[in-house]
Amino acid sequence: MAKAGNPKLNEIAKSRKERTEYLIREAVRQLENTFEMKSIPAVSEKTKEIDKTGKGISQPSFRNKELVHIQSLMIELGIGKYEAITVSSSVIERSMADELIMIKKELKKKDDEVKKIKDKNKKLKDKVIEITSSNEELRTVIYEMEFKQKMKINFTPKNNNI
Repeated sequence: MAKAGNPKLNEIAKSRKERTEYLIREAVRQLENTFEMKSIPAVSEKTKEIDKTGKGISQPSFRNKELVHIQSLMIELGIGKYEAITVSSSVIERSMADELIMIKKELKKKDDEVKKIKDKNKKLKDKVIEITSSNEELRTVIYEMEFKQKMKINFTPKNNNI
């Protein structure tokens, strides 16, 4: 007679498997919508964004060959090294797939460059605001000093003899 196992553990394992599959499918769908590479790190990061708890699916989970359900999803959805395989089958289509992958990589690099430029612009704007406010403070101090100086010049006390 074989052991049936703990039915609660089987339910927990099933729910975790379903959660994993949902997160991976949703992450791949979002990456495809933005024309990003479906690399293991990208999918892993996207699952962390999607997951309400913030855990997501770790990169080692994708590389673990014993997690068959993740490996089959990687093949089905074309994640990581399987991306080029799923895109095409003929020689012409494979060359187009390679071109597509190269274009996606270039697009990712350009997006990163744009993000860096936007960050740099934000820092420069913050610096301009900081300098402008300090400039206003200096103007105020100079104005007050000039005003005090004028008051001293215009105010010459005289002895009034009555």
